[in-house]
Amino acid sequence: MSRLRRLSRAATLLLAACSPLTCRAPTLALGANPTNADQLLSSLQARFGPHDRDARLDDLRPRFAKSALIPSKLFRDKSAWTSSDNDTRTLVLSGSGTPNHYRLSIAGDAPPPLHAADYRRVMLLTRLARDDYEWNVRDELAVGSVTGNDMGRALDALLSSAEHTPQAAGHMALQHDLPRTAAALGRLFSLDTVRLTPNAAGGTDVRLAATIHADRVNAAFPHLAHYLGHYVAPTNVDLTVYDDAGHQWWSASKHDDVIALTMRVHDGDLAPLAGPLARMPDRLHVRINASTRTFIFHVGLRALVGNVALTRGPNDKAFVATFQKEPDWDLPPLVEQMLHAPLQRPFQGNGSVLSFSVHDGDGDGAPTILVRDYDLTVRESRIMRWFGELGDAAIEDFRTGAEVDFDRFTGDALGALHADILALAQTRAH
Repeated sequence: MSRLRRLSRAATLLLAACSPLTCRAPTLALGANPTNADQLLSSLQARFGPHDRDARLDDLRPRFAKSALIPSKLFRDKSAWTSSDNDTRTLVLSGSGTPNHYRLSIAGDAPPPLHAADYRRVMLLTRLARDDYEWNVRDELAVGSVTGNDMGRALDALLSSAEHTPQAAGHMALQHDLPRTAAALGRLFSLDTVRLTPNAAGGTDVRLAATIHADRVNAAFPHLAHYLGHYVAPTNVDLTVYDDAGHQWWSASKHDDVIALTMRVHDGDLAPLAGPLARMPDRLHVRINASTRTFIFHVGLRALVGNVALTRGPNDKAFVATFQKEPDWDLPPLVEQMLHAPLQRPFQGNGSVLSFSVHDGDGDGAPTILVRDYDLTVRESRIMRWFGELGDAAIEDFRTGAEVDFDRFTGDALGALHADILALAQTRAH
């Protein structure tokens, strides 16, 4: 899962910045105050770019990564936590600073984020039964004065402009409006497909596809190039979002080195991929198929289905995905039989939950907060320990080199996007 999260972060950055649409309208939609865009992008650049860590956190991170599926030893080690209470252990991290001068540290008394780029992570590990443990993790990042409505209007403007951008102008718009971003991302990605097609039933069909070229960054980011080629290239993902009636709303995929996104837009909103125009409902479903190769093993899952609830409040925007149905597993036969009970456990009871949300400040100068929460229950076993160890090499390779390269690359790309957006805002001001 950690590998897919890193891949999704890179893919999100690529597909957002490599939109074939002009970025002028979204920039203006972020609000009349140019500080909104400045604080938002600066916060993202600071948190996800290069940063320093205190010694204790640097020591604990690999232990936590390797204990995700087998947490009992970590649970018993009270020195790994900032507090312990009966069957619950807590670790609190905090982060603050500016791009290229950002620091993460362990801080049990860290307050909620108070200023742009302030960050807090609260990790809870609770023992439910002898071999059952529940992870509850919450990440909070302050992004300044921009509101959820501002971000929503920017997204609406981005989608709306798809209906008014000639297909031939797609690549040109990227180069013209986001030249620095195009150059930064172009070191690793090529935008190969920009297809904008009027739909006979209304709206415009949008198809984007980009290719990852690990060899292009071998000189500047050698560890990242190795990691992408060795771990990311063999990973394939298909994701489809659909409603209760079975209508598909958008889809994304990653096959070999190609990332693709398909959607249909109309008047600033997403529309179903086929059929009559309609407003996206508050209840959706997501289906995920994923596979990868680990050493000599081919492992994967099919039909991982989550129920998605959307919140569109005046001061809160969120989606919550709940997974309560075990997928079909692609594992060596004997391994799957031995893992039967542990593989079922994350989907029992309340299931596994992943949510992302935007919470506006309270009007007294408090910043808007981006929040990610996830809840996961695991059941330990000897075979689960073996299964978890398959990922140790990937974790170690990422931690000992690829992570620094990845943070540098992400920081460079977000910094370029930051500079481009501010340039667009200044053009508007004049």
